[in-house]
Amino acid sequence: FYAALNALDRRGCPEGYRLLHVICSYLELDSLLGLDVHTEWTIAMIEDELLVFGAALKDYVDYVTDTSSMEGLKKGWNFPKAHLWKHAPRDIQMKGVARNYSTRPNKKLHSPLKTAYLLRSNGKDVAAQVLRIDHHKFATLLLRERLDTLDEQHRLKVLGDSALDEDNDHAITFDGHVKLGSPQCPVSIQELENVRGPKDRAFQGLRKKLGDFINTSLPTYGYELMRWIVLPVDFQVSSLILCQLLHYS
Repeated sequence: FYAALNALDRRGCPEGYRLLHVICSYLELDSLLGLDVHTEWTIAMIEDELLVFGAALKDYVDYVTDTSSMEGLKKGWNFPKAHLWKHAPRDIQMKGVARNYSTRPNKKLHSPLKTAYLLRSNGKDVAAQVLRIDHHKFATLLLRERLDTLDEQHRLKVLGDSALDEDNDHAITFDGHVKLGSPQCPVSIQELENVRGPKDRAFQGLRKKLGDFINTSLPTYGYELMRWIVLPVDFQVSSLILCQLLHYS
């Protein structure tokens, strides 16, 4: 951008000159929207700069559409990211600074799902296909963890008593977001709600939440339901569900 300021002038390249005005206003808006703290003053600055950006963009589009003879110039600027800025001041007032709902931090997290969509879906009804692939990936990782655990158990068995002399802690845990605690006796889901619910909101309405999850998830994984599954109040929750703890850093 800065290297082009001296090269694209009004007389030599009017198209580029007008585009520089658009880019300049764009960078100003991007800086304002990226602030960590906003006040009424900064929001007013955004609203004023939006008017400048809109006027510069209109001037550029009108010129390349009606006057310019240069081919290949972009004339349509009605795409989501350009339109989104019109709502930025209201969104900041309602939801806080833009970094709180930016999609940038999750781009790396969603990269495997994007790859699954591109390489292993037909582009139609992709939600079920991508979820199935994600399920297969998780199952594969779980199998790998169990095989590694089995290998470690065999290694310690071969070492025998000498393994006790080692300084390293051989407690075997699962990597990732899943941790398993000690097994517990089965308990009815209603009892679980009554005991844990007052102390932990996650257990409030657990029977309904679990039933909704089962009825929604099973068709996604290819299990056709003939009727809506309703969990009885005496439904026994296994130790696996009780011990499993999901945590996200």
